[in-house]
Amino acid sequence: MKSAGWLIFREMYLKIILSILTVIAVMLLLQNALNQLKLRSLAAEATSSRLQISASTIESAIVRAEGLGLEMDEMEGLQGLLDRERGRDDSIAQLAIVSPIGRTLVVSGVADMPQAEMDQALRRVMGSREKVSLFDAGERLYTGRVLHNSSDAVMGAILLTTPTEKYLAHAEQSFDRMNLYYLVIFGCVAALLIPFIIFQFSSISHAFRAFDPARVTGTKATEVQSGAAVEVQRAIDAGNAKYAAAANELDGLLDNCEETERDTREAPA
Repeated sequence: MKSAGWLIFREMYLKIILSILTVIAVMLLLQNALNQLKLRSLAAEATSSRLQISASTIESAIVRAEGLGLEMDEMEGLQGLLDRERGRDDSIAQLAIVSPIGRTLVVSGVADMPQAEMDQALRRVMGSREKVSLFDAGERLYTGRVLHNSSDAVMGAILLTTPTEKYLAHAEQSFDRMNLYYLVIFGCVAALLIPFIIFQFSSISHAFRAFDPARVTGTKATEVQSGAAVEVQRAIDAGNAKYAAAANELDGLLDNCEETERDTREAPA
């Protein structure tokens, strides 16, 4: 039967391992979540850069027409240009040209976009100081390109919309690989950490086992005594023996005194 000391040590040992592994698992989960958010952001930026190729083509046509003195709403063939650019990339759900005040001038594709999202996207595009900006609305990604005329005044913006599932479908494989890598990392850390903890706490283990003589020698704990304990026991036994001898001697003296007193009383006067 295992001693109480070893049982206490084993419980402490398991709690230490579980606590450390729990902390490591939580840290890896947080890191994985942050990396997935970063990967989603990188995928959105990459998609926006790809969509800006179409926006750049449209901008070039508008700038050339503006150089001829034409306003955007006066340009002929602008609707056909938007339709052709959207046809080249099937991931574009809507392609629109808006005025500086946010009024839609020309649109190609799905026309029933949520108005609240459109307003947020327009505020992001028109309110940004950057020429190119993007807005992730969850289910849809909006990317915009601000248009400037020859006098560097804002004359409108190009707004492209694509469903996030179009580019997140490719990122799902990266998400799965990332989850697998983190599981492998946790397994490797656990495999290396457990022997390390066992080695570090081996001295404590030996100390707890030393308190259990039966585990070391196979004899009862009462049969194993140190040299100091034997000497103390011998001194106690010697003292008890002397005390018994002195008590016997005192009893003998008392008996002699009683006999002498009795003989004195019985003697004739």
